[in-house]
Amino acid sequence: MKLTGELKENVEKAVDKEQAKEIIEQAGMVLTDEEMDQVNGGSQIKRRVTFK
Repeated sequence: MKLTGELKENVEKAVDKEQAKEIIEQAGMVLTDEEMDQVNGGSQIKRRVTFK
């Protein structure tokens, strides 16, 4: 799955993994834990996002 446009920008601004997951769910997508880890690790987002 590739995050693009406004969704990508909003996920990049998330302060933690739960907030990113909520933003993605509000966009009508459901990600598995593995997919969320890819987002968390930057695999799906060009700019690396680090969640604490």
